Amino acid sequence: MELKLQNGDYVLDGAARLCRVEGDEALLQRVLFRLSARRGAFPFWGTLGSQLWQLGRLPAAARLPAARQYVAEALAGETEAVEYLRAL
Repeated sequence: MELKLQNGDYVLDGAARLCRVEGDEALLQRVLFRLSARRGAFPFWGTLGSQLWQLGRLPAAARLPAARQYVAEALAGETEAVEYLRAL
């Protein structure tokens, strides 16, 4: 079980307690965080995040292979997510 994030902030329930997520919702939250965080932005965890934000700097023909590479790098530690995506 993980703490629920929404728009970069923790979510509170009606009693001012932190909400938690689990299962598919927790997996989705981790994947979205890893894909949207800029790789290298966390000084003590340099491999967290992706480089997807740099796609606009590449020529159109290079974007799809680069996007695949960036997603694979970002999700390298999420074996459950990678298995799920391969099943699609």
